[in-house]
Amino acid sequence: MQDESEIIDLIKRYERMVEDGVSHYFDVEEFEVMIEHYLGFGSVKRAQKVLQYASSLFPESLTLQLREAQILASVGKHLKAVSRLKTLLAFEPNNEEIHLTLASVYSKISEHKLSITHFNKALITAEAEIQSEIIQDIAIEHENLGEWRKAIELLKKCLKKDMTFESALFELAFCYDQVNDIKSAVIFFEEYLNEKPYSTLGWYNLGNSYHRLGSLKKAVNAYDFSIAIDETYLRAYIQKAEALTTGENYVEALTVYDEIIKLESATPHTLCCIGECYERLSEFSQAEANYKKCLDIDADFSDAYVGLGVIADLQKDIPLSIRYFERAVQIEPDHADFRILLATSFMKLAKPQEAEAQFSAILDKFPKNMEAWEGRIDNLQRIDAHEAALEVIKEGIDVVNETTNLKYQQFFSYFASGHESKALDLLDKLLLNHYDSASKIFNSFPDLLNDNRIADRYNRLKP
Repeated sequence: MQDESEIIDLIKRYERMVEDGVSHYFDVEEFEVMIEHYLGFGSVKRAQKVLQYASSLFPESLTLQLREAQILASVGKHLKAVSRLKTLLAFEPNNEEIHLTLASVYSKISEHKLSITHFNKALITAEAEIQSEIIQDIAIEHENLGEWRKAIELLKKCLKKDMTFESALFELAFCYDQVNDIKSAVIFFEEYLNEKPYSTLGWYNLGNSYHRLGSLKKAVNAYDFSIAIDETYLRAYIQKAEALTTGENYVEALTVYDEIIKLESATPHTLCCIGECYERLSEFSQAEANYKKCLDIDADFSDAYVGLGVIADLQKDIPLSIRYFERAVQIEPDHADFRILLATSFMKLAKPQEAEAQFSAILDKFPKNMEAWEGRIDNLQRIDAHEAALEVIKEGIDVVNETTNLKYQQFFSYFASGHESKALDLLDKLLLNHYDSASKIFNSFPDLLNDNRIADRYNRLKP
């Protein structure tokens, strides 16, 4: 029974029976359809009542016992479901649906190897039209185990078996991303498109791969092909706009965002992106207007407050930028980048204690945040608190993975606090091993190069 009108008539007949408090006969297949219908709409209790009535009429039915196990799984009683399914397997060891249900339950309780075992058993007897779906399910279980290469192998097999099974393309792109092998992703998607040149998702995923590689023109071209095939495919428009923005083609990006708004109306995210484009074009009034439109839709959209804060900062209105950044931090207190913007504004306004509070809050939550360590030290150095800065530097060097910039800051505080010999020895080592990183400290404190000893080393040790 597949016809929707027949299913509706069946449900009405059953519900009328319940209302009238009488009993009518339904066959096993009809009960099965009703259970699936209720489960499909999330009406677990109704499905249970149908099952209870069905089991009273057909207590030996393995099909109904399977539905009972599926209901147990749907309400979180996974171990009971597994026990019931294993019992059923003793009677029907090659039942594909039992194996698929067991595989699904094992996946939910993170028993991924057992899940793979049962998916593979289901695959043996599965009809051709669902084999690709099962292979993809197996691939996802390997993803859950972190076995990305095995997942890639299976997803390729899935697509070789059925090139129209395009959901596997997204999984494949994700796996290539996890192993950081984007070049292989490009090769695969190009080969796939040679076979299936009118695949909207194929071009879209090729565009994403080019985007990750930094080949922005090729990415935009691939997104254009995806859009040409399906003019309503919103994802391709969004990624095209992001690629254009990354490539600093802000005017073109704005044109694409206009097309996006025609497809889905203006969302807070889209309005923020438009605001950023205008911001980069130094059209601050337009940028501000779009950020405020965003807040008209969602008053707690933190990125819009950040955008307004950046505009205020660019226009040298630091008190206003602080108010906007504080609102963004209030909405997302664990967002390190927002706190760094706020701390930097406090430094510009010569409020070192307030800046220190923001940097400390970041490092309490994210102790390896390099930018927060550097900002905290910079804040202390700008008020000549070099002894305190050296203590913080020592603490940071013990925590972070890459210490070069911290050691350049250490050189400066040694030098500024009178430990000149120690400072110059450290500078020699840093310039010999990490010359390119020196520009950051000298850009922050250009007066350092007024000292002939430092300038001589900087010029002499240039690679």
